Amino acid sequence: MAKKKKGQRSDGRCQCKRKMPDGSYRVFYGKNKAEAEAKYKEALMQGEQEKSEAESFERVAGEWWKKFTARIKAGTESTYRSNYQRCVDTFGRYRMDEITPAMVANFGERMKDEGLSVSSIKNARSVLNCIYKHWRIQSNSSYNPMMDIAPPTGAPRKTREPPTEKELAAFRVHPEGFGLCAWMLMYTGLRLGELIALRWEDIDFTTSQIHVDKSVSWAGGGTRIATPKTANSVRTVPLLPILRAQIEPRQGPAGQYVIGGLDRPLTDAEYHTRWTTYCSKIGCVRPSAGKTRYRDKRRSTKRTDTLPPVMMPSVTAHQFRHAFASDLYRAGVGEMEAMRILGHADISTTHKIYTHLREREIRGAVEKLEQYYKSE
Repeated sequence: MAKKKKGQRSDGRCQCKRKMPDGSYRVFYGKNKAEAEAKYKEALMQGEQEKSEAESFERVAGEWWKKFTARIKAGTESTYRSNYQRCVDTFGRYRMDEITPAMVANFGERMKDEGLSVSSIKNARSVLNCIYKHWRIQSNSSYNPMMDIAPPTGAPRKTREPPTEKELAAFRVHPEGFGLCAWMLMYTGLRLGELIALRWEDIDFTTSQIHVDKSVSWAGGGTRIATPKTANSVRTVPLLPILRAQIEPRQGPAGQYVIGGLDRPLTDAEYHTRWTTYCSKIGCVRPSAGKTRYRDKRRSTKRTDTLPPVMMPSVTAHQFRHAFASDLYRAGVGEMEAMRILGHADISTTHKIYTHLREREIRGAVEKLEQYYKSE
């Protein structure tokens, strides 16, 4: 009987026991030692490929996005979607452990070069950080290229300003038609989603109050009605006499929506079409930038095409909310009362707005004082 070689089984096959990358041991079999070793190397390569696929940024980001959007409101989802897509477009083809701090720093610099504001850059970096946090928990890894990388300096800071006095004057003299939307925003401070969700039975003409307890979010071309942004957003807003005089004669039946006059809320497209048409009629429009950026996935590059500028509204719904907050401040309404009327989540948001308004008035007073002394 022939003597068995080392590693050879009784059935004539060869085996080799090897330690795998995860620390476990596996036994590989073959007709001879070379075949068993080849199977071991093949298992190593397959494991690396599976690891690479499992830890690709696009896949990990998709897992995080699915879990994240399952626990937030549709309206909140839309504010994160563009930054999520920006991260996937930039890092999607890399593995999580291939993305370096330098790549993250360049990501921020490119956003700055595109003219994005500090807050937009911070939001995009926040999404990237959340994706890495999700991955570290799932993979038990400690790697994080976000660590010690600060946002780029020199990016513009965008502040939300109310409409100009000239624009407000135009809206005040044109309450007709879709101007009702502008007036409701101007004299209630409601968020756009809250206004679109408002039905006639939510307005109590007996007590002159508007009850806010729902909000519309637009997603995928449709509408979704849910509770407002925060618990404090469920509130009662005063129906001011100047507004009541305009809307009471237009009162519709219960169940009908105040803006749109339909038995369903306006869609995103319907609202923006009507708003643009109305603003065009009263002269509150401006030309668009005339440029659009998009990613050419075939070449993995960004390309900018110049398009003819189009006219778009110069005032947004949220600017009216800022204007209403300014009116509350000028009227002497306290911060706590303003917080309740505006439906802020906490007093710090209202305090920040009031502080900004105070600083702006001080700057105006200083400028007047300087002009006064120059004229002496």
